[in-house]
Amino acid sequence: MKKFKYQFDAVLKFKDSAKKQAMKEVAEVGKEIEQMLLKKENLIAELKECKLNSQKTTVKVSELQFVESHIYFLNKKIQFIDRDIIRLKYLLKMKQSVLVEKTKESKIFQKLKESKFIEHKTEESKEELKMLDELAIQKMSRN
Repeated sequence: MKKFKYQFDAVLKFKDSAKKQAMKEVAEVGKEIEQMLLKKENLIAELKECKLNSQKTTVKVSELQFVESHIYFLNKKIQFIDRDIIRLKYLLKMKQSVLVEKTKESKIFQKLKESKFIEHKTEESKEELKMLDELAIQKMSRN
């Protein structure tokens, strides 16, 4: 019996490694989105705190101007983070589509390998049956 050797084994390994790389990239972009969302939440909390603090006590005009400029700055930062989140979500969709494509390619070669393995086993079974038939014929002819 000969050992099964898949002719596209190198291609399958390459496709699998490309799929793993795409999965890694998707995970990294997802992590970046999570970090940006966390930053946004922190900035929103800081913004609410500033607004509450400015309304509670009586403050000087200069302090009020400083607080208002700080609030404006926080709002701008939140807008920048929102833009980054939108950009990252678009990037995530692109990376996910690449991952889907790589997964399909990998599955195609995996299924081809499985079908070739089944063919190999069938051929081996046929050869084994031929050999057994030959042995039986030789045994019968001797008697």
